This record gives sequence, structure tokens and C-alpha cells, in this order.
Amino acid sequence: MNDETPSGRQPTSNNTGEAGSFRDQALRERQLQPTRQLQLLSVGPLVLGIFENEIATIAEWRRPTPLPHAPPAVLGVVSIQARMLTVLDPLNLFCEKPAPLGFPHGLLVALRGDEQIALAIENTGEMLDLAMKDIQPPIESANRAAGGTFYYGDQLVNVIQVKGLFPAALRGRERRRRRF
Repeated sequence: MNDETPSGRQPTSNNTGEAGSFRDQALRERQLQPTRQLQLLSVGPLVLGIFENEIATIAEWRRPTPLPHAPPAVLGVVSIQARMLTVLDPLNLFCEKPAPLGFPHGLLVALRGDEQIALAIENTGEMLDLAMKDIQPPIESANRAAGGTFYYGDQLVNVIQVKGLFPAALRGRERRRRRF
């Protein structure tokens, strides 16, 4: 009698030790978890993460044109790929006491969405496959831009919630609305 399965492989037996079966089951569960691509970014002492599908492009640094009466988190506006984007300072959004001199700007991360926002960053890091269950709730729940955190090695990574960036930058200021 033939003990082969239709695929031609030998059937597997479940006679493995308990430790091995728990390890194998954990590995199978991990492989079944849906993952998303997350781009790591560094800004001064911060490590941030933005999901790949929320990034339009990463461009070389160009000095933003300042806006009068803008909140401290707004560096100004810049044109990238024929779009005018509001450039935000992540240190001002995520740090309690941002450094007065800021950080050496290196890149602009243009984000997708209706708000037309870009982030000023120093460097890009790795692209990770991240399971959504690995993200913990944000440490500071009042920050609308914080989508959660996770540890990558010994570094705390703040996952950015793109839809919350503009409200976080305004920090309670009323947006000017058109009157009809």
C-alpha cells in the first residue's frame, strides 16, 4: 500500500515532543497573521513608523516656506510632485520638550491623503513586515497622531496615525473655516 499523499510527500506524524509541537504551532500561527509593510524613520531621538501604503514619496530636503501664525509643529509649505504640502516637525508632535535647535533635516516624507502633509525626518530605516497584533496602544492617548507603539530591538517605535497628524499639529487651535 502506498503511504504517500496526493502531492507525493510522505504524511507527517504528530508524534513530536510537546515542546516542538508548541513551537511549531506558534510558528504556524505567526505565519497566518496578516502583516503590513512599515517604513521606519528616524528623527533626532525618535524612531517612527509609517505604513508603506500611506507614503506617497520620500524626497530630498528642501526648505519649507514659513506660514505666518502657524503652530510650532508646522515648519511651512513645500511643493513635492506638483502638490503643496504642509511640512510638520515630528519632534514637536511626539516629544514633550522638543530640542530648540531641532534636528538636521535630511528628507521629506510626503504622505497620501486629503490633508496634504509631509514630515521632516533625518533618515529612513528598514522596511518591516509587522503583524498588527504586535502594536500596543499608544503610551500617550491624548496625541491623535500616535497609532501605537512596539519595540524593535531595544528601540521604542511610535507608529504614526496619518489621519491624526494635522489635528495633533494644531493642538486645539480652531481651523479657519470658509463662510458662505
